[in-house]
Amino acid sequence: MRKDEAQTALGAAVRKRRIALGVSQEAFADSIGMHRAYYWHIEHGRKNLSLKILAKVAAGLKIKLSTLMRDAGI
Repeated sequence: MRKDEAQTALGAAVRKRRIALGVSQEAFADSIGMHRAYYWHIEHGRKNLSLKILAKVAAGLKIKLSTLMRDAGI
């Protein structure tokens, strides 16, 4: 899997989980202390995330990082 494909797949997995939790992008970003615009880029696969940021997102989604990665097919 290429880097851009992985970012897109990860963003889709994050978005799917957030929607399943019934939370808006803005509310979710705020809950994890992230600017909404930055979070939008994550969901759209436009950010190459550090492990620290990825762990922060996974924790906010109430999901293990390994599960999130598996859901993204990474």
